[in-house]
Amino acid sequence: MSHSTRSSDRARLTFVMLCIMAFVMYIDRANISVAAPLIRKELGLTNTSLGLTFSAFGIAYAVFMIPGGWLSDRIGARKGLLVWGIVWSIATIATGFIGSLVTLAIARFAVGVGEAPIYPSAARMIANVMPESRRGTAQGVMHACGRTASALAPLIVTALIVYFSWRWAFIILGIVTICFMFFMYSCLNSAHKKDEQADELERLAAANGERSQQASPAPAGKHAAPDTSKHALPVNWPDLIRRVWPATAACFCHGWILWFFLNWVPSFFAQRYGMKIEHSAVFSTFVLLGGTVGTAAGGMLSDWYLTRTGDRLKARRNVIIFGFLSALVGLIPLMLTRNVTICTASLCFAFFCSEIADSPLWVIGSEIAPEHSATSSALTFAGMALAGAISPVVVGYLLDVSNGNWLVAFGASMVVMVLGPMFAMRIRLEEPPVEPPARLDRLAVSSTN
Repeated sequence: MSHSTRSSDRARLTFVMLCIMAFVMYIDRANISVAAPLIRKELGLTNTSLGLTFSAFGIAYAVFMIPGGWLSDRIGARKGLLVWGIVWSIATIATGFIGSLVTLAIARFAVGVGEAPIYPSAARMIANVMPESRRGTAQGVMHACGRTASALAPLIVTALIVYFSWRWAFIILGIVTICFMFFMYSCLNSAHKKDEQADELERLAAANGERSQQASPAPAGKHAAPDTSKHALPVNWPDLIRRVWPATAACFCHGWILWFFLNWVPSFFAQRYGMKIEHSAVFSTFVLLGGTVGTAAGGMLSDWYLTRTGDRLKARRNVIIFGFLSALVGLIPLMLTRNVTICTASLCFAFFCSEIADSPLWVIGSEIAPEHSATSSALTFAGMALAGAISPVVVGYLLDVSNGNWLVAFGASMVVMVLGPMFAMRIRLEEPPVEPPARLDRLAVSSTN
């Protein structure tokens, strides 16, 4: 089997595992919003207190994303994913044993610690195994798997709650997570070792044959950027921050609406329309499915744009701006009517459009500094994590002081979204030589970590 065939097989295995991991992770991320009405009632929490527990996750997500991505650049993405997966799964199990606001906040903080470095580590793997013209699609499909999980979480978690209890729902989900993370590590590690052994045999065969071939340089563009985890270059933090901050700011605006949907949509239907958890689960699933489609569509649209123009910056940035502006328009009907059907459709469309920006933002995060792709991705999406720390508290407080007026909460989110395109316009990439569009799909994949 040739090196390119083995690399393609390994890339497919890696991609499938990352997609399943994203699904599992978002079930564990969204489970708290589904159980929130029951936890709120049992613990006697206000919306502000509930927002604080959501914020605990966001704070940890913001604090640990950059150091977690940096560590994954050093120890390798496979090991990093296993370590962080163990942390978040144990914290998920612990959520089933909480008895107060403080213990709930601590458990959610620990979940955030584990999940924060996951996507930066995955971005590194995608950057290593995927040609440039397919990275947006790969990011889009992987994140769409996560959004699918967030959309199905109301149904899955509600079923576990109904058949067991909300506490056992967290325990069961945590056990499933830790089993899968060990399984994924075993599969990827085995594939990596087999590739190394096969490559070594090929090098020995070449050495015993025509030695002159060893001195011949590889054809330009044959492989993607090599994996640098074993010989990591030092990070020039001031320069990296200078290059990344506009994308980080745009991510903050994108993250604000993302966390709003993930944290508050079930509570929106429960509080505004008095729905039981079974009914709000159905409406929430419909809304969140819009994000699933939008995430995949954004990645594909960005890659299509790149193939047509060969312009990396425009292919990513213009799609981001389009997503922000379209989502803003999609939220307007919520300000004009209380009709549940119109509001549900409006939320679904707005989430779809908002998520169009997600995959291009992740690709830009890894392309700003390919030599430190996990670190630059983490620095970019620290903005989204910061939004996750701030928005739940702000939204919860606005709901309490306005006596549950959801128009105030949506209005605040729309103001933040106006800033997104402004920051996106300032994103710059230091362009390397770009392959002609016809050749982009022929770029070979390199070994992943």
